[in-house]
Amino acid sequence: MREAIFISHATPEDNNFARWLGVKLELAGYKAWHDLDRLKGGDYFWEKIERAIRDDSFRFLAVVSKVSVGKSGVKDEWAVAATVEKTFPGFVIPIRIDDYDFSLLPIAIHRKNVIDFAIGWHNGFASLLDTLSECKAPKLSMPDPMVVRHWLSGMKEGAVLRTEGTEKLDSTWLPILSLPPTLETARILGRDREIKVTDANRQIPWFEHEDRIVGFARNSDLVELMAKSVMLKAAATVDLNTLLDHGASIGDRYVSKWDGRKRVSNLVRQAWELAMEARGLGIHFQSSGRKVFYVTPELTGGRGEYVSFVDVDGRTRRKALNGRSERKKANWSYAVGMAPAFDNPQRIELRSTIVFSDDDGKPMESVARAQSLRMSFCRSWWNDRWRGFLRAFLALVANGQSELKLSVGSDRYVIIGASPIVFTSPVGLSDLVPLIDVDPFDEPEIDFEDSDEIDHEDIPQ
Repeated sequence: MREAIFISHATPEDNNFARWLGVKLELAGYKAWHDLDRLKGGDYFWEKIERAIRDDSFRFLAVVSKVSVGKSGVKDEWAVAATVEKTFPGFVIPIRIDDYDFSLLPIAIHRKNVIDFAIGWHNGFASLLDTLSECKAPKLSMPDPMVVRHWLSGMKEGAVLRTEGTEKLDSTWLPILSLPPTLETARILGRDREIKVTDANRQIPWFEHEDRIVGFARNSDLVELMAKSVMLKAAATVDLNTLLDHGASIGDRYVSKWDGRKRVSNLVRQAWELAMEARGLGIHFQSSGRKVFYVTPELTGGRGEYVSFVDVDGRTRRKALNGRSERKKANWSYAVGMAPAFDNPQRIELRSTIVFSDDDGKPMESVARAQSLRMSFCRSWWNDRWRGFLRAFLALVANGQSELKLSVGSDRYVIIGASPIVFTSPVGLSDLVPLIDVDPFDEPEIDFEDSDEIDHEDIPQ
């Protein structure tokens, strides 16, 4: 009974496409035939292929590529398919996967309508499904994802395997351990609005809401803080948990929990920024306007000096958080941006990047130059390097302590854990290798500095 869709392709050059197409066909309910894994040792492979084409296949997919048209084995398959076509019209369906010239197609398939996968595999697959539907190609009654396992590549030496042991997964989240219990408000006396931020009133976090100045500090301290900017009078307090979980009124206006979380995020962000500035970190504004803090040589005792930290496995390691590339004539520093989040778990989400500076220590003004350097430097840096950067950074700014205390005024603090939240996976992977204790900085040999294709966003990790 003819029920298979035979995929004729160049091996091994077009194997990846054949695997992709075979999986898609079988997930769509069709039975696909291939010679990737089914021709086991001892099989007389040509006899088996010819029988599959002549007796078992409902349609024959001729995968046309610059490689396949020159393969003797592919030509033999197409020749057999051409003989079947004489008694089984429509048997051969040519599909093109690269820019091979249509006019040069072999005579056996030259006159046929070729489905073009070169413009996009999914576009081509949609057209192929239409063709198979029109010719009423037989389908399995219940497509089963498990049936496509035989399309997976054979296991190679050194392949990454799933293991049954648990595995620790380091994150870029810091737990918020405690927040002040209330927001406090002070009412603006008079018609002044849009109060300007000054060096005098920026000593603690606050924001303006309607006719109120709001912060974590006592409202009497808010009055004193803003004395040179605006006249205030101490007013009501707001329960913080109620605001974050349900929403609450600030002054005369109700604030939803979502807007409330944005307001509290603003205060926590200010507290973080004030703490990072107090610790002497450099400030850099990215092209998106986001503020990041970078590790200056003064903080580490010199450019390229190592910082000790405890890794997720409990071992003490050392890592440089800044350095210089003589080849690039540029200085680099690890930098961190942050964003608070108040769903479960309440946390600070940290975002890593690299800041490049000139010989005077000032961040480069040219976005294109900095991004070109970032692409070159960071191209070969994998997650373990970024995780090490982050843990070394946290050890530095927390002075080796387990908590970061962010002052918000009135002897109140936002307290954050100084180690990332660690998740535990019930299974792991076999490619885990011990990390070295001292992680040297290595520049990649490939130089992308002259690339015309520059993406002015952060390189993801």
